[in-house]
Amino acid sequence: MVPVDTQTLLLGEDRKRTRQWSIGAGILFVVSLFYFAVVRTVDVPLLDTVLWWQGYAVLLTGFVAVQAYSNGGIGVSWLLVFAAVAGVILNFGGIALTGAKPGLLLLIGYAFVGSAVVAAILGTLGFGIGTVVRRITR
Repeated sequence: MVPVDTQTLLLGEDRKRTRQWSIGAGILFVVSLFYFAVVRTVDVPLLDTVLWWQGYAVLLTGFVAVQAYSNGGIGVSWLLVFAAVAGVILNFGGIALTGAKPGLLLLIGYAFVGSAVVAAILGTLGFGIGTVVRRITR
């Protein structure tokens, strides 16, 4: 096993790349705010199948794996997933609302808890995939 310090494990090897990926997380948040709105507007059955939650999860895991391959940093992986999922939840993406829309504080609570759970799962999975591929190819 290779010894790694905690800061490198969380933030990656290159601080400049970590900043770039963090800016990417902000951009991903903004893009994800509109993701499901576009999918609902286009209304092509094939696109719905590929781009709904399952497709979104696969794309996001692949994106995180690319980050982990290029720089490492499980904290950055979690940040990317957190930002992407928070944007989707704040846009009511995939949330089957049968009653009144939740208030702002409740919606922010849903976004925070939901994003944290998904970040722990998909962020760790993508990080693991990217790290394994990186170690095999180098």
